[in-house]
Amino acid sequence: MRPKSFMPAVTEISPGEAGAIPGLEAMVAYWTEEECSAEDWLSEVREDWGPAAFAMRRSGETLGYILYGPPGRLPRAGRYPVGPLSEDGALLAYVDGDDRVRRHLLVRMLRDLRGRGIERVEAVTSDLGMPRHISTAVLLESGWRPERRGWRRGSPYTLAYTELGSAVEVGELARDFIRSVKFPHLKKSPTPSPGAFNRATYYWEPVKNPPVEVGSRS
Repeated sequence: MRPKSFMPAVTEISPGEAGAIPGLEAMVAYWTEEECSAEDWLSEVREDWGPAAFAMRRSGETLGYILYGPPGRLPRAGRYPVGPLSEDGALLAYVDGDDRVRRHLLVRMLRDLRGRGIERVEAVTSDLGMPRHISTAVLLESGWRPERRGWRRGSPYTLAYTELGSAVEVGELARDFIRSVKFPHLKKSPTPSPGAFNRATYYWEPVKNPPVEVGSRS
């Protein structure tokens, strides 16, 4: 019997194993507005567009996963007043796991998309860290940029994005992602930088070129 590896590995989630990934079925149902099951959705997107989900696993345990795809196949995103979304780009729907796992999954997604010639990735993020949404702070701390901000049902959301101009730039971004992860007992309190999102109080620091705010609180 081959021994199990204790080293985590990031691999594509095949349609047949979608139901075995905790939380994935519900996340696909939310962002597709219950268009179809996670298995059917992954199968159709893989055939028409390419891989749309990866998981990090260790010894059979799922440590986290990432879900993304073409904006048209994730119609829930269109309900948020932060658009328009890029028609030629990819949309990141959700990434699950601790800080280190999330960053490894983000790197794997970016490399996959760059290899397919996709140059822009966007995400509808929650400034308040609402369930079923990526936290705005998580992506901004990973080097993504805010573009537009709007309100939906009394909560603020931000369209965050990153651009994949070249393989070299993606490699540099990936290294920055991984280097930015520190073990909790070594991590110092960060000093807010201009334009940074304040996780503790949920407000925007002043920026030279602030993102355009759209929508209303109503």
